[in-house]
Amino acid sequence: MPNSPKHVRLLMATRDGAAYLRPQLDSLIAQTHTDWSLDVADDGSRDETRKILREYAAEYPQIRYFYGPGRGVAANFLFLLARAVRERPDALISCTDQDDVWMPDKLTNAVRWFASQSGWHRQAMAYCCRAILTDAELNEMGTSSLPPRGASFGNALVQNILPGNATVLSPRAAAAVARTVPAAIAADVPFHDWWVYLALTGQGATIFNDEKPGLFYRQHKGNQLGHHSQLRGRWARFGLLVSGAYGEWIDRNLRALEAIQGSLTSEAMQCLGEFIVARKNAELPQSVHRQSAMGDHLLLLLAKTGRLSRPSGMMPQQAQTQARA
Repeated sequence: MPNSPKHVRLLMATRDGAAYLRPQLDSLIAQTHTDWSLDVADDGSRDETRKILREYAAEYPQIRYFYGPGRGVAANFLFLLARAVRERPDALISCTDQDDVWMPDKLTNAVRWFASQSGWHRQAMAYCCRAILTDAELNEMGTSSLPPRGASFGNALVQNILPGNATVLSPRAAAAVARTVPAAIAADVPFHDWWVYLALTGQGATIFNDEKPGLFYRQHKGNQLGHHSQLRGRWARFGLLVSGAYGEWIDRNLRALEAIQGSLTSEAMQCLGEFIVARKNAELPQSVHRQSAMGDHLLLLLAKTGRLSRPSGMMPQQAQTQARA
């Protein structure tokens, strides 16, 4: 294992992304850190996405593309991550969306941060940069904010603050997530980056949030949700929260967490148990929170109205036991 990180394996899941794919690929090729490779898994595109990928793969040998598993974007990214860890267990791992544009120093800044951390190659660590939010034409609309309460498993149970397009994982962090991939795919977790946040905080990883932006994050009609700081993203999330979809997402995450209980820290198990017991009783434990007071108020309201309750399935027995201890 080298003293300083060198190779970065980039992972991209595509589906009908031809409209914005070329600028993103060009921004990867223009990175000032040049020791990288890109794996792309396409999940059944019907536009020119595969044609574009073939062109770039033919010109740049560090780019490969495959057919994805056909089970949605979360499974596609997790499939790529598990494959990357098997092939390059020494590499940093970074996901990239098909429609963003990276700043030239995005990877350089991440690699420098890891190099500054003593024992980076022996620890599960994640680097996350901020993003410049743009419209579909890359006109700037603002900058993503830093999470005021920081990263924690109690936050990860109800919110994701680790966007996949801004995150780079150390080899140990990537391996820690890769071990959970079968459970995550079996439970059909809703979002790969939310699962990464859960898996890392649940296993005691270190997460660093860089103040420097590293990419231009397009906000357009094709986004799954859009960034939460934009009005459209806020309304989309609010609608999903009150509709019951949010509670169903939590169900799927909890099923996956149930399957990996043996990998979680004792603190995470305690927090998980408290959440499961409180959720069943339409309550909210103090150990579980979002990143703002308003978010906490909404979360408590959802708990009291039953929108966080688990409609079916057994509680993880080990977590239940720890919660009552």
